[in-house]
Amino acid sequence: MSNFENAPLLLDFSIPLFRDSNSLQFPRPVVGQPAAIQQFTDIADWRKYVLDLRLSGSVPEISRRKYDQVLRLLFMAWLDDSIIKLAELGALAALEGAIKARYPDKFNGLEAALKYLVKSGGVTDEALRVFRETGMPVVQNILRTSKNGSGSSLSEIRNRLAHGDPFEIMPWAGLFEVVRDLIDFMYPPPAESTAS
Repeated sequence: MSNFENAPLLLDFSIPLFRDSNSLQFPRPVVGQPAAIQQFTDIADWRKYVLDLRLSGSVPEISRRKYDQVLRLLFMAWLDDSIIKLAELGALAALEGAIKARYPDKFNGLEAALKYLVKSGGVTDEALRVFRETGMPVVQNILRTSKNGSGSSLSEIRNRLAHGDPFEIMPWAGLFEVVRDLIDFMYPPPAESTAS
């Protein structure tokens, strides 16, 4: 039996509450700018941002749990901001899982499902919270074809994260907001009763 008492992994581990000299820089959409770099210096502000990414629709428990795991992973980026890229991959996997749960046996892959959501499923910019809050166009980018014609931007991002070097580029501005909004779109909250 090994003695892990002196294992160096977490011996002097502490969570910094403030990052004054080394802020967490995170691209996100804001009004008038689709990729503003926001600097987080206080863990409470980072937590508030991450919590704002929670789902609000009537999402099935399994899909909600997977997405919540992604948010916990994103929150851990406070300790090491390279974790953001892993959270992005997790967010896209959660989106694909939510699509499969909503439309079982209907799609083969993320690309086909995204095309359905945009072309037949009723997704519009106005239906997505990130557009309503920032004016950032979303739908045109979901199915935007790259220069080499290899597919939509979301499925390309997923493929690059999964099959390429996930740490080669900056985090994708708005990715978490778009994933949240697409999942919420597929699972809207139940209509409120108007009975008197």
